[in-house]
Amino acid sequence: MAGSFRDMDAESEVDEDTQANLCCPHPLSAALSIIALPCWLTSIRTIEQNEQAAVMTWGEYRGSIVHPGLQIINPCGVELRKISTARQTLDIQNLKCTDARGSPIFVSGNVVYRIYSAKKAKVDVKDATKYLHEQSPMVLRRVCAKFPYESSSGPSLRGGRGSMEDHVVGNELRKELQTVVHDAGIEVIKCDLTDLSYAPEIAAAMLQKQQAEAMIEARELVVQSAVDISSAAIRRMREKGHQLTPQGEERIIGNLLTVICGDRGVQTTLPV
Repeated sequence: MAGSFRDMDAESEVDEDTQANLCCPHPLSAALSIIALPCWLTSIRTIEQNEQAAVMTWGEYRGSIVHPGLQIINPCGVELRKISTARQTLDIQNLKCTDARGSPIFVSGNVVYRIYSAKKAKVDVKDATKYLHEQSPMVLRRVCAKFPYESSSGPSLRGGRGSMEDHVVGNELRKELQTVVHDAGIEVIKCDLTDLSYAPEIAAAMLQKQQAEAMIEARELVVQSAVDISSAAIRRMREKGHQLTPQGEERIIGNLLTVICGDRGVQTTLPV
């Protein structure tokens, strides 16, 4: 993830923040500060840890402050637009969309991100956090449309297969969202689904489908086990010296299959 993020950032070096000249950011600022020397008494500013600032001089971007601590800044015509580089989270609650099969679903997600560029967050876009809030639902809808709600043969929104496929959806979400918000100076660290459910209009029908699929899988397991048990029983009887006719084997196998596969109690019948 970090490697792809660095590659994306390296594609356009002009977008990288440059260190601002704080004492002489503009000729006009320098001239005014010399004329009004007492104004330098208000020139000391503090940049906190996990904080950056874009330096605007007479409305023009002149660079950024990327290191925390006390900074001496020309007070004439200079504006600082600060951003926090600490990690933040965004919750997306109950977003209605469709999966790859067209079924309406409700999804919730959580995005962990940080702002890494004061220039992009405060100059290139109006509000980086609002930009992320508005773009995230659209990306989530687009990614959900690529995967089924659940699947036994590949990655799905529900996951739960206990393999690397469980991370496919989250990785796709992070990748897609990172591409969209890169120009706003945002690094998407993690993006996961936190809740998933069918929409009410199809929830009952999909529950019946899940129950039917579960019953079929259970029946297949019972039948497979019954065949194995019957074959093992015949083999053990032969090993112990019992002579079985083909008709006897068929009768034993039929009785065992009936007992094991039947969902009701078996009634014993005797020939008269």
